[in-house]
Amino acid sequence: MLPLAIRLAGAAVILATLSLAGCNRQPIYPVSGVIVGPDGSPITTMPGAAIEFESVDFKASANSSIDDKGAFRLTTASPGDGAYLGKHRVAIIRPYIGPENRVPHVIDPKYESFETSGLQIDVEPKSNDIKITVELYKKK
Repeated sequence: MLPLAIRLAGAAVILATLSLAGCNRQPIYPVSGVIVGPDGSPITTMPGAAIEFESVDFKASANSSIDDKGAFRLTTASPGDGAYLGKHRVAIIRPYIGPENRVPHVIDPKYESFETSGLQIDVEPKSNDIKITVELYKKK
């Protein structure tokens, strides 16, 4: 067994390393908001849908469910903490009714993919309260 002084020195090195690693973490800022239609009223017919923010600068994402008022609060590392600073692509995904069936479209299907949604949000170093305006689904 190693002497106590060597074990304590080893523990101090490990703690210092962990502390320095934590300093390189990007800050997370609160992000909440509401999904609204073209007329500015909240989309209340999508409870259980999900919204996801994908950072353009980091390999990281934040997500939230959408409630019956069209509201959300993003989570990255712990519930409701928000998203990383910077630009994010946004996708809004319908919930599933069963294992392979999704609820009918309420908003344009283009919002279900980062590549087609056209939505981009800039998370700023503050508490971010945003309104995301979307187009409604038009039957073809």
